[in-house]
Amino acid sequence: MHGNSLFDRLTDTTVAAASEHSLKAALIDVARAHGFERFAYLNLHAAKSFAVSNYQEEWQSLYFARSYMAIDPVVTAAKRLRRAFKWSADVERRRAGDDIKGFYDTAAEFGIRSGLSIPIRTGFGQFAILTLASARILDPSGSGELDFAGAAAAAALIHARLQSTSAPTHKPDFVLSDREALCLRWAAEGLPMHSIADVTGLTYHTVRWDLDRVKVKLGVCTQKQAVAVATKFRLI
Repeated sequence: MHGNSLFDRLTDTTVAAASEHSLKAALIDVARAHGFERFAYLNLHAAKSFAVSNYQEEWQSLYFARSYMAIDPVVTAAKRLRRAFKWSADVERRRAGDDIKGFYDTAAEFGIRSGLSIPIRTGFGQFAILTLASARILDPSGSGELDFAGAAAAAALIHARLQSTSAPTHKPDFVLSDREALCLRWAAEGLPMHSIADVTGLTYHTVRWDLDRVKVKLGVCTQKQAVAVATKFRLI
């Protein structure tokens, strides 16, 4: 049942959901109706990775604690393909190295052996992934062609809803110094760097250095993005 109707139902479900809780419940129902037991939305931004899913809590904790994003073959494929794709751990592990086989074995213990994943471009070189997963062995080449446009539209809509309502489930592993937070807080108020230097008693070059360091820590390119990420994590 992995046809276009799946993406239509995902779209309709997302539009109709009144809250994140109701959206999550509806996504579970849609996934199960199409042969999947679990779903996961994974935002892969370097500074604010978080997940919304019905995967087991222990698996979610392991995934972030062991930095599985760095070796997860689904993440790697999503970066390469940039379109919806089906996958099967039982097929992929035959040509995988020991670390990937270990990852697949651990995932299988939590009922994750195959699935359908949809990469979502989120801007500034970042992306997220929507995955429907199953504990069963599924043939990734079966069930007909995927509607790439329909998949992308449905996943983008889900991303927009969750991005605006979800709180991070994974805390960042960085902190801002008091001075960095102070400079960024004034920047959030709209002050240019020379004015921040005046009100804080710092030199212009110190302010510029601190704001540049903040962008590196948060994995962003602009000061506006730094303010947005820091605000999301209540760092300022």
